Amino acid sequence: MRHASAALVSLLMVLAACAAAPSASEPASPGGQTPVASSSDAAPSVGSGTPREGLTSDPLHALVLIDVRTGGEFTIGQLAAEQPVLLETMAIWCTNCRGQQRQVVDAHDLVAFHSISLDVDPNERPHDLAEYADREGFDWPFAVANADLARQLRDRFGAAVLNPPSMPKILFRTDGSVELIGLGTQLNAAEVAAAVGG
Repeated sequence: MRHASAALVSLLMVLAACAAAPSASEPASPGGQTPVASSSDAAPSVGSGTPREGLTSDPLHALVLIDVRTGGEFTIGQLAAEQPVLLETMAIWCTNCRGQQRQVVDAHDLVAFHSISLDVDPNERPHDLAEYADREGFDWPFAVANADLARQLRDRFGAAVLNPPSMPKILFRTDGSVELIGLGTQLNAAEVAAAVGG
């Protein structure tokens, strides 16, 4: 009986999480699903982690991310303690994202900052993301978001932050501040450099 009760509670929690997902009126991925990150065991790419060295003034600073190419763990706070961090939510299929990422490549020639690309499509896997990053020549960390991180981002910045074609970009400054910039707009290299260097 206890097992049945536990299963019922788990089912109710899943249904509640589904109800909190972005509405059907928001843009969906080519597979027809709204791109909200999954908590699948096949992509354990972010954890709640305990705060590490670096900035920890914002809860997002302390999250442990896993680089899909190296398997190495890092936190946004560690990177933001050194230089500004530009985090882009994206998906492999998103051509807007790829165009923005190419502008970011050029922006790195203009100003010093860290980049992170965070895949928020629940259908994409770390291995495929690593192949994408290598194929496109992007040399910064790529990670896959899980449901917990997707929920935190949505609660903080709104559902559009999980819609890759909107090219969401989150700027983490060295002073600990965090800001969503350029939503719905592709920034050219000079605009990216001005935003991260300002």
